[in-house]
Amino acid sequence: MRFIHPLIIFLAICLIALAFKFLQPLPNTGTDTSFLPKPQYVKILSAGHHATASGLFWIKGLIGLGDSYLTGKEYAYLGHVGELATSLDSLFYTPYYFVGGVVPIQSKDTSDYSVMRRATRVFPEDWRLALYFAIRLANGPYQQNAEAADVMRRYANSTDTTMPKHVKTIYRTFELGAMKTEIALTTVLEDCTNPAFASFKSSMQTRTQRILGYNPRIKNDTLEIIANWIENVMDRKVHPREAYEALLKLQRSTDSTAIRLIKKFILIFSLLLYLQKMMEFL
Repeated sequence: MRFIHPLIIFLAICLIALAFKFLQPLPNTGTDTSFLPKPQYVKILSAGHHATASGLFWIKGLIGLGDSYLTGKEYAYLGHVGELATSLDSLFYTPYYFVGGVVPIQSKDTSDYSVMRRATRVFPEDWRLALYFAIRLANGPYQQNAEAADVMRRYANSTDTTMPKHVKTIYRTFELGAMKTEIALTTVLEDCTNPAFASFKSSMQTRTQRILGYNPRIKNDTLEIIANWIENVMDRKVHPREAYEALLKLQRSTDSTAIRLIKKFILIFSLLLYLQKMMEFL
């Protein structure tokens, strides 16, 4: 093993400390203490002690996060700190778990995506990290349901006894979210007749309600009607085709009042142009 002179290690640590102290904060972070150098530069400065440097930066990130809770300021760079820490030491598990669990699932900052992609590569058997990432993808600014389904599909036949049954089938929820309403409704009704999903009646009802544009948490009569149709299909009392036609009629319109007015205006304007052309022709 090659010997590294203690002076080199000491100088490397001093350089990192000076960087924390004197370099300018990143723009638009929401904090006044964030500093994140490029991983390749830190690898040079740390003289091979990448794991140590990774730990130092991660501690710095946690301190910044803690300060944000005390001051009320938003700490927007947890994902970036996690990226730096795991770039230096990809086997450093804590940042993956922490970033996956703490970053808000609807955050517009997607710096945590690269961290969690690395997490699923480095720890492919860890379904919890994969689930964190999949939920984030589905609820993030781009609603990447298809990628979320790809992340979780590998666990459908997992033998891990700590993994709940509903997590094994959650990839179907993401698949449905990536489909058009008609295709998603057809798919969920097919699942209702699949014995493998027989114990997920409540889940099937909720999925169908969401597909049709309803929030299952906001109770109304239509939700009950949808739930009854799904129950009847799963109990083999109603044919899926009959249920499909009835359920599709219950689809909730997502058009806002403003959008509907714009559509009406466009239609009227188009008719006027058509009439004008007809008058010119005559």
